[in-house]
Amino acid sequence: MIPDRALVVGIGATGGSCTRFLHGRTELFVTDTRVGQSGPITNQFEDLRRVYADAEFVKPEDATKVLDSNTVVFASPGIPLHDPVLNAVQTSGARISCDVELFCDLADAPLIGVTGTNGKTTTTELITQMLRSKGFVSGGNIGKPVLDLLESRSAGYVLEISSFQLEKMKPPHLFGATILNITEDHLDHHRSFDEYARTKTRIYEQCDVAVYNTSDPSTKPKTKKSEIPINGTKDWCVDDHEIVIAGKSVPRESLQLKGAQNHLNVVIAAALAYASGVQVEELVETATTYEGLPHRMQLVAEVEGVRYVNDSKATNVAATRAALESLSNGIPNIVLLAGGEGKGANFEALSDPLRHHAKAVILFGRDASRIATAVGDATKYVLSDSLEAAVMEARELAKRGDVVLLSPACASFDMFSDYIERGNQFISTVRAMAS
Repeated sequence: MIPDRALVVGIGATGGSCTRFLHGRTELFVTDTRVGQSGPITNQFEDLRRVYADAEFVKPEDATKVLDSNTVVFASPGIPLHDPVLNAVQTSGARISCDVELFCDLADAPLIGVTGTNGKTTTTELITQMLRSKGFVSGGNIGKPVLDLLESRSAGYVLEISSFQLEKMKPPHLFGATILNITEDHLDHHRSFDEYARTKTRIYEQCDVAVYNTSDPSTKPKTKKSEIPINGTKDWCVDDHEIVIAGKSVPRESLQLKGAQNHLNVVIAAALAYASGVQVEELVETATTYEGLPHRMQLVAEVEGVRYVNDSKATNVAATRAALESLSNGIPNIVLLAGGEGKGANFEALSDPLRHHAKAVILFGRDASRIATAVGDATKYVLSDSLEAAVMEARELAKRGDVVLLSPACASFDMFSDYIERGNQFISTVRAMAS
């Protein structure tokens, strides 16, 4: 519920929505760990101070002075628990929370939670499409800030919940929950892979129905739940040529989403929607017509017999491996464009799929040389100064029947504002080349 005293840490999209929602409802304090640094954040801080005159805006070094055991601290997702400000919070007796926890406490409707390293947004939106007739909407780590959804009541919510949010909240009470997969990511935020994995599993602790992949033990609940185990029963599985949804066979070639991981996620989405009362026929129709989201295995154009695919959302090694495996035709036919901010990842896991599926890899961005070292002699590699230059070099290397794949295995923040800007630059470069 709404606390008597609250400190919002961070004034980005999430912190801004927390400030809007809590203003006038509680004794409110606001800070940002970047205030005092160069850049526009200090001016933004002062602008918010004028808008929310009843709140007290404090410098980060003064944040602990306003804390007591009755204060709940709503921290923005990107701030790790070991940040000095949050370290101080934990020793003060105040409690750390986040906007998703507050939303879950206040939303008077069924909640479905989706987490995992890869595929969260696509699966969340797919579940929402399957539940559209029942009045569900999506939120959480996607779209508008989740507290803004409380402005208009919905029949239910499908929430994408990241590890950054799960680490700061009590295990949420959810009707249904799933962990799609857990692979190495965000090791610049979490202090170890084990910590990251444990954080993900918190999504199951208070759920009624758990859906998980029996082929991946890391996604299984640690305690007994009502379960739909995918690939653990003939009624819910992915086979070589079909998926099975509640006993109904669907040819994999009829699905708009491509790739083994996407097909698994389709079955997981269908299981959660089925548990929520959707009929099998409606699930199958949605599964076979849903085309996915931009920047995720998106075919941009075919130029001179070469397909150009935008997978800019692939910000970790596992996502890039899945992309390579889903596009290969059995020979090394892919020119991979990769690089950016590696988030402390180990790129050696790319070596084997590159050896089998890629004829070359063109590397750009801050960690290009790190990836090159990991690639070794697995395939030919080229270092490029920019994404635009990488596309031009890929055009020279690719032949008819090949695929040029942007799947960076890295975050974008060294060169772009986000993966969307990176993907859009790839799209505009390819389309200009095609015109």
